[in-house]
Amino acid sequence: MNSASFSKPGTILAAREGLATSDQKQLWRVQSGALRIDSALPGEASRFMRLALPGDVIGVEQWVGTDDSLSVRALTPVTLSPVQAQGAEMMTLLMETVVVAHQRCREVVSLRTGQAAQRVKCLLLMFADSVNPNTKSSADCALPNLSDMADILDAAPETVSRVFSSMRQLDYLQDRKPHKARFSSPALRAQALIPGMTGSSALQRSQLGGT
Repeated sequence: MNSASFSKPGTILAAREGLATSDQKQLWRVQSGALRIDSALPGEASRFMRLALPGDVIGVEQWVGTDDSLSVRALTPVTLSPVQAQGAEMMTLLMETVVVAHQRCREVVSLRTGQAAQRVKCLLLMFADSVNPNTKSSADCALPNLSDMADILDAAPETVSRVFSSMRQLDYLQDRKPHKARFSSPALRAQALIPGMTGSSALQRSQLGGT
């Protein structure tokens, strides 16, 4: 969507850096990278709620006055651009954000159920496709810290690490470092679940018994 205008410089967050509370009052569009958004009602512990990927708008909850306490933290290096909209532009922005937020919540449900190996593979595809969905060869992909990945997937860090080791042995993963990995999205997609489907949508269909 191109209806929003920018009124102040963007914000760059390093991996694992949180968005300042004062900045959460501003609407932001994710230009690059990935964020985790945690939620906690008063008196409750913070819990992972959803991801925010390039193109997503964050900050709507604060803008509409919800009492939900949100924590926004970068999973990989992130660039944010401030968003300003009024009248019909704001209505369009809100409708777009509701649709995307619903999609992200569905992805979270899919990423936290089923076999751990499939969930890890779908998460890798989500991050890779958010950067370059049309890549035809192996490429480096920025990834979250292992503990963040485990939290997103509702799995033990040791389980996620074992999946990575298995993928490396099967040559689906060419290289892995603490904050990035090198793999072929097409090869991984062909092996994981259903060719031509990406990330959580593939996982959802496999769980429903689709072909």
